[in-house]
Amino acid sequence: MPPEHAGDQDSPPEEVPLSEETVPPPPGEPVDPLEAERLIRRELRVAQAEVLQSAAEVADAADLVDQLADRLATLQRQLARLDVAQQLKVRELQEAEVRFRERVANAVVRGNAAELDTVMTSQDATILEMRKVFLTSVSEADRQSVTDLTRAKAVIDGSVLDALDAVARTRRELRAARGGLQDALRLNTERKFHLAVFSAGSEIVIRGFVFPLGEPYSFIDSWGYPRMTGTEYEHGHQGVDIMAPFGTPVYAVERGVLTRVGTDVLGGTKLWLKGQSGTYYYYAHMQAYAEGIAEGVVVNAGQLVGYVGDSGNAQGGAPHTHFQIHPGGGEPVNPYGLLKVVSDLSRSGPGAE
Repeated sequence: MPPEHAGDQDSPPEEVPLSEETVPPPPGEPVDPLEAERLIRRELRVAQAEVLQSAAEVADAADLVDQLADRLATLQRQLARLDVAQQLKVRELQEAEVRFRERVANAVVRGNAAELDTVMTSQDATILEMRKVFLTSVSEADRQSVTDLTRAKAVIDGSVLDALDAVARTRRELRAARGGLQDALRLNTERKFHLAVFSAGSEIVIRGFVFPLGEPYSFIDSWGYPRMTGTEYEHGHQGVDIMAPFGTPVYAVERGVLTRVGTDVLGGTKLWLKGQSGTYYYYAHMQAYAEGIAEGVVVNAGQLVGYVGDSGNAQGGAPHTHFQIHPGGGEPVNPYGLLKVVSDLSRSGPGAE
């Protein structure tokens, strides 16, 4: 029989409760193809190269935004130098374009969308009128909007029309460039996080991973430390012991399904979680489960699943949660590097002391 009261000893490895069940995405949220790769393995040198690459992409994206912003400012200054008469004509043209597009939208609602596809994509109102795209299911207001737009364009100098088109085109390009810059910044931040985790010695990064305990807590890298020495259950430590007061909240580290929930003399009050990444997580020695926790239940990242205790063969020792990570349900990997970086980031975030 295994020892029932082993103080600060931890339970030996147990078989991972593998499950074929897939974790559904959160209700109402689209499946993001970028989220498919939630568990990431990289060599450190590859992670370093990725950070350098994404930093260069951020710089290029920022340069493009600056170039387009400068171009737009120059074009707008050129338009501002127009005489009063031309500025009035430009304003009339812009108002006519607004009315025209409103009529296009109304016609689409009335079911004329196939014909109006030409209206939305053409660059010349005169051509639009010649094509007579409003021949069916149109109102007099539709026809008038085309006439007004055509007349407003006819009285404006061609170079001014070119400048107006350039302003509109540059604004579109600038919006797209700013979106590209935001995407590049997000990717750069993510890759810096990956590099920090791999530099801390972790074999993996898991997208969407949150720290498994609430404050206050502490932990060290105890991977491989001898456990249950002198017994038939002697083994090297295959996880991290996160020390915390009795009753400290224990959370799901990523969205997933609970594949095993139960109590035994070794792990005490314990559970296994299969995350969206396909990674399995083992929590042991809890004081109690949170309400509603049972096998087959789907939980979200950061959802309360239990409370820190000293159950199982940790009874009589300092309260803590024994935490293991099994990528793909295979052999465990050292959780320390991932936990350390996530903990440091959460403690340095808004409101941190």
